[in-house]
Amino acid sequence: MNISEQLFILISPKELKDELVDLFMSMKQLSGFNLKKINGYSQEHSNFNITEQVEGYREFYQFEVLIKDDDKEAMFNQLTPICQAAKLRYWLLPISKSGHF
Repeated sequence: MNISEQLFILISPKELKDELVDLFMSMKQLSGFNLKKINGYSQEHSNFNITEQVEGYREFYQFEVLIKDDDKEAMFNQLTPICQAAKLRYWLLPISKSGHF
């Protein structure tokens, strides 16, 4: 049986990084995840603080999680209480192939 996998990408403000790391680490269905610091640019930069407006970007963290289709709903249920209030942006991308070399 072929289990479909997807790449879940979540953009988080710095303030939620630790809470999200703890949550992803506690999810038994995940084998791990990637985390990187990114600079976010937006046409709607009026929500940025003064420093961010001068620099032109806001610092965020990007989580990348390979998730099986069967585990997706459980992951979303756990993320919703943290992410919904902050209106965090995410993408879910199909994986055509994955493995190790």
